Amino acid sequence: MSGSDLKALYLAHRGEILDYLDRRLRCKETAADLTQDTFIRLSEQMGRTPIENFRAYLFSAARNLFIDHTRRQEHRKGESLDEQDNVGTEHQTPTLEQAAIANQQLATLNGVIQNMPAPCREVFLLVRVEGLTYVQIGERLGISPKTAYSRMVRALDLLSAGMAQ
Repeated sequence: MSGSDLKALYLAHRGEILDYLDRRLRCKETAADLTQDTFIRLSEQMGRTPIENFRAYLFSAARNLFIDHTRRQEHRKGESLDEQDNVGTEHQTPTLEQAAIANQQLATLNGVIQNMPAPCREVFLLVRVEGLTYVQIGERLGISPKTAYSRMVRALDLLSAGMAQ
């Protein structure tokens, strides 16, 4: 499936996914973020297995993202300060082999990101590092949110292909 097919699916179903999430979350910003994540999941899944009913897949992914978001929110509310202080203090030191593998994967990832076309790399980093939405990226870069989304889809395709080598 091409980027234009993904764009058509986005244009056809974004509104109803956004409405679905907004009704449950009662927060337009979070609903918009989870809507973006829904389409990112779709783009990541399309290369792996065939999807027979895209609309059903989108609603299922949106529902799962909503559940994950709700669980994270409940978990954050339930943590005490003592629990937060102890998180991650008991971990194992990686073996030399694990460290070498992780360093190689990190080098490969960095190489793939650096070799992306500049517009794709810029949007990818703004989404994944700075956590911006496509609307925020559009405002910052002077492009439409749809263009930002398309560049992110392309960046994820390049990342997937580069890491598979």
